[in-house]
Amino acid sequence: MSDVKIDVYAYSDELTKGWWLLLISGIFSVLIGGLLIFWPGATITVITAVIGLFMVITGVVRFFVAILGSDTQDRRLMVIAGIVGIVLGVLVMKFPEATIGVIVLIVALFWLVSGLVDFFRGLTNEHMPDRTVRIMFGAISVLFGVVILVWPAVTVGVFAVFAGVYSAFFGVLEIVAAFQIKKA
Repeated sequence: MSDVKIDVYAYSDELTKGWWLLLISGIFSVLIGGLLIFWPGATITVITAVIGLFMVITGVVRFFVAILGSDTQDRRLMVIAGIVGIVLGVLVMKFPEATIGVIVLIVALFWLVSGLVDFFRGLTNEHMPDRTVRIMFGAISVLFGVVILVWPAVTVGVFAVFAGVYSAFFGVLEIVAAFQIKKA
């Protein structure tokens, strides 16, 4: 059997090079969190409308690319993808409450899974410069995910504020982690 050795310095160098990406992500998370906290209804409505509109536009583009494109093998798949995008986009815009309900459950599952990943990454990786932050963030993410899954009837407004607090807190932790990684 051979011993596997981790080059801690190479790991640290790779993390250090991308510290600013974590900083940018943290800043955007704080901004989105602030919008969700102070304008929950408007932010959720705008996000839903933008997602629906994006789906419609993407569907239309795919449809016309398929019709005007010359590659016959992909044409049918592109037409199908275009039609599906248009139909789903219209449904998202027509039924925003149902869409938001599904999004709430998806976000709760994401928080649960990503929280478990962060928590166990922090516990098992002694060389991670932001280890304590990852463990703390992971535990909080799991808690938020479980709360939403256990009480799915939480109103959208309460969820939006909850998501805003989560996003802002996550953003602050990312900013702290970015500077910890930069110093490493």
